[in-house]
Amino acid sequence: MSLFTPTRLNILSQLFTNLAAGWFGVVLIIPGVTKLETLDDFLWLTKNILLGILSLLVAMILSGKGGNK
Repeated sequence: MSLFTPTRLNILSQLFTNLAAGWFGVVLIIPGVTKLETLDDFLWLTKNILLGILSLLVAMILSGKGGNK
């Protein structure tokens, strides 16, 4: 029995999709709630955008390997 069955890959793909939604949600919500004054604040948002993109890429790769194209 393989550790990464198509069903498990599909579940992991959906998990990474939800994580990406969380990262992008932070990028949209935080500027409306707090003041962005320093360079560190903008770097933090940039990190969240990059993590969201990375999560989507992982989800796409897992989705392709899971067989649900």
